[in-house]
Amino acid sequence: MKKLIALLLAVCFAAAMAACGAPVDSAAPPAAPAATSAPAVSESGLPEYTGGPAELRFGWWGNDERAAITNNVIAKFEEAYPDIKVSGEPNGGTADHFQIIDTQLQGKNAPDIIQFGGNYPDYEEYLTPLNNYLGKQLLIDTPETFDQVTFEPSSINGSLYVVSLGTNTLVLAYNKTLIESVGAELPKHNLTWDQLLDYGRDLKTKLPAGVFPFVDNGTNQANYLSYFCQQEGTPLWTADEGGKSYLTFDTATKWLQLWADLREEGLVPDSDTTSTYAETGADSSALVAGKAAIGLIWSNQVAAYQAAMTDTLSATTLPAGGEKAYIIGMSQYLGINKDSSNREAAALFINYFVTSPEAGAILGTNRGVPCSPVVRSAISGKATVLDAAIYEIYNAVANRSIPQGPNLPNDQEFVNELQLIGQSVAYGNSSVVQGGQALYDLVQRLIAK
Repeated sequence: MKKLIALLLAVCFAAAMAACGAPVDSAAPPAAPAATSAPAVSESGLPEYTGGPAELRFGWWGNDERAAITNNVIAKFEEAYPDIKVSGEPNGGTADHFQIIDTQLQGKNAPDIIQFGGNYPDYEEYLTPLNNYLGKQLLIDTPETFDQVTFEPSSINGSLYVVSLGTNTLVLAYNKTLIESVGAELPKHNLTWDQLLDYGRDLKTKLPAGVFPFVDNGTNQANYLSYFCQQEGTPLWTADEGGKSYLTFDTATKWLQLWADLREEGLVPDSDTTSTYAETGADSSALVAGKAAIGLIWSNQVAAYQAAMTDTLSATTLPAGGEKAYIIGMSQYLGINKDSSNREAAALFINYFVTSPEAGAILGTNRGVPCSPVVRSAISGKATVLDAAIYEIYNAVANRSIPQGPNLPNDQEFVNELQLIGQSVAYGNSSVVQGGQALYDLVQRLIAK
């Protein structure tokens, strides 16, 4: 138990999300902004609510499982604060979520509380700075209550805009039942790229027809590209000089060529099969559908993918090699709409979501490893086999992990355009060289936009 808790603490202190983060200079994590006064706390240990009856809306992305557990937390919150009612608004996958949120923000009809990824700086103008709630409604201002390292990636120019929901990392989830049933060995941690591809070639000879070793994650998961670029020493985006890309045409082309070769060898599905699966969640996954044995997902998605399958899942690390590139980053964030008329109540909801052991027991690691030491302690003794596998991955990549940096500007546009470039190359409408140039040009354009 002590080892597990220590590991979880180490994980959160290694963080410094998401789509295209790169390392930033960080000699020491900043302290939380100073609390302005002592909080009024009820007998339950929760901050007291000083307002009248309030109604809140909470928008997030995620599958049905996430919706169910989130609604359970909402119900518990309403028991603790009977004057505050919360309506949940799940928005499916991330692309759907931000399309809906963008429309709502433009129409001044967005939820009071909004879930973000590392793209939250793109929404700064719509968010409420949270400094004035620290130590009052948000009891996250001490190391005993919350990992203080989370304040750096959650802040812009010294102002806290969002609260981290946990740490997260990319993993290669694999169908353990399938791989064992064909007599193949399970993939090991920290295989190099060459070793992983050789493993896939061997696995291909054993798999049944129509089942491929890997999901084609070449352009439907921007984070994989970011990881590869970092390994090559040409990161997509860094904090250097106020924000700079080191991406080269050669790296962009090399990435697209890698996946074109895998497609040619039959190590990933054909273009038509790949286009059938958006890979935005378990309900659109070639891995879950049984079309591939290994696929890239976030560590906090593994349980949801397992729930959607009868076969047993496990997970291993991303391939090793080159420069350090493994990011243990902030999973997701919650922020408060600046136009909310119930910001005190919204702050209390966020506080309950991230610091209440009762909420933590329901949420588990669905949105990442919790940043509250109290919550981690409460849930660590009930770790599932899958959670234990994720904790093992965190340990396995400790010597090749780096701090999380800022997202590429206009991040969602990058994700969308990257997929279009990948599809064009996969269907032969563009050559790999043309796709590499388009990818390079896209990054330069978004930085300047």
